[in-house]
Amino acid sequence: MPAAKRISKEAIIDAAEAVLRTGGFEAINARSVAKALGCSTQPIYLSFRNMEELKSALTQRAIEQHTQRVQESLRAHEGCDSRYSSYGMGFVQFAAQEKQLFRWLYLEGEQLGPYQNDVLTSEVISVITEEFGYEEDVARRFHQDMVYFTYGLAILANTDHLHLTEAELREAFRRELRA
Repeated sequence: MPAAKRISKEAIIDAAEAVLRTGGFEAINARSVAKALGCSTQPIYLSFRNMEELKSALTQRAIEQHTQRVQESLRAHEGCDSRYSSYGMGFVQFAAQEKQLFRWLYLEGEQLGPYQNDVLTSEVISVITEEFGYEEDVARRFHQDMVYFTYGLAILANTDHLHLTEAELREAFRRELRA
C-alpha cells in the first residue's frame, strides 16, 4: 500500500519558496526543502516526479507574485499617471522588495529564458496601444526600449545600488517616457 500523503503540494511549494527567500537559487534542493518542512524527502517525491517539477511549480508561484505586484502598481496609480510607467514602477519595486524571487525569475534561475519573456508582455503591449495609440509592432519596439531602462533600474534596486524614493523613481520613468 502506498504511503499516505500528509504534506500537501502547496506546503512543499511554500517550503521551497522559504528556502529560496533565505538561501537563494543555489539552496533549492530536496534536502533543504525537506528540512524546511521538518520531514524526509519522501513527501516531496510523492507530490513531484523530480526537483525540476518542484522548481517549475516554484517558478509559477514567483510569476504569480510578480504579476500580482505589478498589477497592484497599475491599479494604485490608475488615473494619476501613465499606466505604462506604473508597470515599470511595479517591476522595479518587485525587484527591490522580493530580491530572491526576482533573481529566480530573471537573473540566476533562467526560469523564463531570455528577458524578452517578461511575464506581462501581452498586457503591457495592450496598455501601450491603448494609452499612446501605437500599432502593435511599434508598441513592441517601444516596450523593448523601455525594457532596457526598466531592467537596469530593477537590477540596480535588486542589488541595493539604487536609492531613489518612489517619487524620484516615478520621475525617472516620466523622463524616459518623454524621451
